[in-house]
Amino acid sequence: MTMLSRSKLNVVMLAAALTLPLFAQAHGHEHGPMRDHDHGRMHVALWGDQFYADDPAVQAAQETQTIDSLNDHDLDFTIFVGDTKNGHSLCTDQAIGQDVITRFNRVHAPTVYSLGDNEWTDCHRTNNGSYDPLERLAYLRKAFFSKNVSQGLHPMRLDRQGAPGQAYSENSRWIRDRVMFISLNVIGSNNNFVATDAECTKKSLRTAADCAAATAEYRARNEANLQWLSDSFAVARQRHLAGVVIAIQADMYGGIDVADGNYQDAFLPTLDPTYNGFADFFHAMIDETQHFDGQVVLVHGDSHYFRIDKAMVKDDGQTQPNFTRVEVFGNADNSWVEMTVDPDTKNVFSFQPVFLQ
Repeated sequence: MTMLSRSKLNVVMLAAALTLPLFAQAHGHEHGPMRDHDHGRMHVALWGDQFYADDPAVQAAQETQTIDSLNDHDLDFTIFVGDTKNGHSLCTDQAIGQDVITRFNRVHAPTVYSLGDNEWTDCHRTNNGSYDPLERLAYLRKAFFSKNVSQGLHPMRLDRQGAPGQAYSENSRWIRDRVMFISLNVIGSNNNFVATDAECTKKSLRTAADCAAATAEYRARNEANLQWLSDSFAVARQRHLAGVVIAIQADMYGGIDVADGNYQDAFLPTLDPTYNGFADFFHAMIDETQHFDGQVVLVHGDSHYFRIDKAMVKDDGQTQPNFTRVEVFGNADNSWVEMTVDPDTKNVFSFQPVFLQ
């Protein structure tokens, strides 16, 4: 992911009528991830794409500031939507592994980690060390997803798609307070789909065989993601849950402003599966949302632009009423978003930015 300037603020305070199912009990309680527990109001931190500074002292100061802020709030859990380092630094075991584990273990609340492109997909770049992204993905699966629990000082149990530490173990879900949360490996850099020769060699020494292997990985993981999304919504419908939260790293909109007809005129035409690595997933998300009685929230990072909007439009031009998109802060801005869930209110979800300067 290319580094951008400090996040601009498009602060639209929304309350979306969402009541969502959840597959885990927070703070290490021994309840199965598929059990639903009703505890009333819930507070969740949304963060990601952070601690990019090249200066170690600046990076450490921002990390401490953010984690201290998280720990000062009464949070049920946090969701980190990927990119644990910047896009031009080395993808060493220390940088994408132990440093991140140490960071998450400073957070008191359970923390669910959705992978980002900076820690595996983009590691083929020469300035990242010309690593094999598929080897880096395998390393991350063993380092972070070898148990059926989250990250954080007090982890919570999760339901994983793959066997612990193996393929697709990074995809998880959990239910709490009639809310379902789904974490999936959908990352920037076109979701690891190498559609052209120019993409193959950009900033990279990759061979044609390397890029063919990347695209094969994308296709297999894309099918797994679609299945995980479908299965999760099926559970939500079966249990008559009021909403679903989807957490991924990628900005599938490609930074396109969907206002003033741009959703249909500028964005939807880009969803061509012959070259767009997000086309299948986004169309599946549309279908699942339109056939779900509850509310749906998409949480992502990638573009480093804080926003909350209704970024799905029906064929007739009307806003899809049960869909809300939240993009977290990032890059130089280490602020985060507090999401409050109260299933006993009409507008179950509300969002409050927590600014850190």
